[in-house]
Amino acid sequence: MSHAVVEEKQELAGPQRTFWEDDLELGMEDALALAQTPGFMKDWITRRTGQQLSVLFDCLGMETNQSARRKKQVLRPDNPGLQPFVLVEQFAKFKSKAAVTELAQGRLPQVVFDACRIGAEEFDKVALLSAMYHRNWQDLRLVFHLDKIDKTGFARMALKQKVRQPKTSFEDFLQPEKATEVIKAVDQSKRDHRPSQLKNIVRHSHHHLAFIRRPERPQHIIRDGNIQHGYRAEWIILDFADNARRVNISSDSVEVPLEIANALASAYFGREVEYDNECQITYTKQIERLLEQLKAGTCEGLSLVDLEVRNSPLHGVDLRLCHDDQAVLCRAIAAIERDYGSLSAEVERIEKVKVVYSDKRVDIRFEKQETGRDEFIVRYFDHRLNASTRKRFEDFMRDTHGIPILSTEKRFKHRD
Repeated sequence: MSHAVVEEKQELAGPQRTFWEDDLELGMEDALALAQTPGFMKDWITRRTGQQLSVLFDCLGMETNQSARRKKQVLRPDNPGLQPFVLVEQFAKFKSKAAVTELAQGRLPQVVFDACRIGAEEFDKVALLSAMYHRNWQDLRLVFHLDKIDKTGFARMALKQKVRQPKTSFEDFLQPEKATEVIKAVDQSKRDHRPSQLKNIVRHSHHHLAFIRRPERPQHIIRDGNIQHGYRAEWIILDFADNARRVNISSDSVEVPLEIANALASAYFGREVEYDNECQITYTKQIERLLEQLKAGTCEGLSLVDLEVRNSPLHGVDLRLCHDDQAVLCRAIAAIERDYGSLSAEVERIEKVKVVYSDKRVDIRFEKQETGRDEFIVRYFDHRLNASTRKRFEDFMRDTHGIPILSTEKRFKHRD
């Protein structure tokens, strides 16, 4: 998989404070202060894995053909070359191992990538990030942004209008200078004095992603016993596809991210256009078939572990049945249905089902449409799956069960 980053070149000899603290949002000062406490670096060296030691010695230009025990003896706690790798380890915390591994595979020489391997499919995340830092420290900024894709849900949206394809590709249009100009115009129209920052534009799996940081709501922190006032940072991710005819939006706020996406698309197509929440209809019979298979324990690729029903046949009470063992749950459902009738006869009464797909639990809901009595939109909580698993799950539901499935995330334009 290829990745390309569109960004302004910076003539820097190495990571500076703004890189760690602003781009990576890492408290560099606190991390380095911790590293200077007595005994910390000695303990830090002791805790290094064999993979991390191999990378460290290679990065520091030291003899790598030594045992891990000997390497720990050779490394001096006062070696200033170790400090950046202390920061790298701090940065690695809570980063998606899948995102790091995927990116590292396309960035590192094969011999270095293999040196970070723990098992057949397992890799040392800190070792990979240390090697990437040494090769090109700005790759950590790309990790920081792509990691967010694995940890957030995306509203799936498509253009309302039919538009002609401009002569310029969307990739050529979506350059930092032009995108910043459009985003700035949106900020000015809001008049809330909260400037958005375009932090990165990334081409990823044939999509074009804009990462934007914007102050969302007032917040304060305590530092050295004093309150410091500011704003909570919101990360807006606009994931454009099909030459901007579709966009997936990740954000905490609802209106501004959609306004920015609309403005960028309008500037590209040369006319006012808007995105709307994607709508893919599934009919009652399709859902009933899926539910019957889930209740019987015969649904290909899915195991039922939770069923919630509103106003159930059981004296009209709301009912929740759950068990980690699918066989136990299916027997319980069958027993209730023998005495009280089908729990899934009316799809609109199903609050949700929870299934296991590829060892991951997925919540699925059925959204009734006003356009027709037999029409639903099937949605799932996509933020619980990483980006690659989401794609596989959506393809699986469509190809195996004939059901198009969308995220529960939505975005709406402000209505006056």
